[in-house]
Amino acid sequence: MMLKRKLSFRVYCLVVMIVLSTFLPLLKLHLRIDINSVTSKVLLEGKHDSRKHDDEQFLFQFSDLQRPRSIQISCPLLFAGNATEQKRAMSVKWQQRSQQNNTDQSQSINCTLLKKNYITSPLTREEQNFPIAYSMLVFKDFVQVERLLRAIYRPQNFYCIHIDIKSDNKFRQKLLQIAKCFENVFVTRKSVDVRWGTLTVLEPELLCMEELWNYSTWKYFINLTGQEFPLRTNAELVKILKLYNGTNDVSGTIRRANKQRWANAGGDPPAGIIPGKGSVHITVNRHFVDYVLHNQTARDFLDWCGKTWVPDETFFASLNHNPHLGIQGSADGFVEPYIMNSRFKNWGNLHCAGKVVRQICIFGVGDLPVLSRRYELFANKFYWDFQPVTLDCMEELLYNRTRDDYHNKRTFDAAVYKNLSFLKH
Repeated sequence: MMLKRKLSFRVYCLVVMIVLSTFLPLLKLHLRIDINSVTSKVLLEGKHDSRKHDDEQFLFQFSDLQRPRSIQISCPLLFAGNATEQKRAMSVKWQQRSQQNNTDQSQSINCTLLKKNYITSPLTREEQNFPIAYSMLVFKDFVQVERLLRAIYRPQNFYCIHIDIKSDNKFRQKLLQIAKCFENVFVTRKSVDVRWGTLTVLEPELLCMEELWNYSTWKYFINLTGQEFPLRTNAELVKILKLYNGTNDVSGTIRRANKQRWANAGGDPPAGIIPGKGSVHITVNRHFVDYVLHNQTARDFLDWCGKTWVPDETFFASLNHNPHLGIQGSADGFVEPYIMNSRFKNWGNLHCAGKVVRQICIFGVGDLPVLSRRYELFANKFYWDFQPVTLDCMEELLYNRTRDDYHNKRTFDAAVYKNLSFLKH
């Protein structure tokens, strides 16, 4: 009897050992999966951080870029300059897309569905720690404007949208709906009737600067219009702006200045400012924005510019190229020629494969090979109703580069930016 009990006990122990050896690894695996899933969720929300390195990444899943298109077009072939594919791409007309455009503008926006098409993660610690502020001056073409916002959006950045007072009410309401979906996107409370050649071109920029100033974390300010598109990923922008190290990118020239525009100013500019000409498109640090908003000399100079013709090409350029004003990051006077990195524009110095409107190239599918090789931050300009595949492929290129940056499949070439002439003056 005693022997039977001992044998039963040994059999029992043997069975227990077999069960444990079989199911314990599965239990451990289950627990490990649960722990990893929780950790992934916390990292994605940016609330878990055991490392402080700039190259630390937040977990993010890049889905396939979806785009409705009646004709399947190969963007890689277009970027390679394939003539056959260019002809096929040019056959896709705006009229084929207009129904989608009208539908998008008439329907109400579901924020949850909208955000699925946005990158709602900082992606890297370096990007999270270097927020950028944007102004967007827009007038029409909701689909194009929303595509630009989607291309540059990150949760750590800030976006101010100014809608021209002449804009269609449906366009305005649609953008107001977009802004309500994001805490860091807002529309200016005041709208200006923007008229070329007058101070009204500058006023929306100043309105956005005022509202963006309330957010203390951003490092640089970049102003955009609705007809531009990024050439660099957000990760690249951050690396480039860190190389700027506080320097402002504001073009300026005296040689090519249209001095007759200042004839009605009623005297010389205040504070010994030497006026010059430059682009309204700028990339500037917080100190520059602070000076524009809060310095009396800047206010006096704005009043002087308001009496001139095309003041937007005088105001920012002159402030940045008069070093005696003491604006941090400004240039040591007017350096000729000034090579601006903020924008790539084709004023006729290169072949325009699209079309020329008011002396500037409207990019088309034939310009894609050039656009893919440019080193500037943004390209200007694109028309939604002209060869729409151009913007399709630009969006695809930026998305793929962003994904490849995230997966460390691309290398950042800092040399071209370290050697920018305005960083040396």
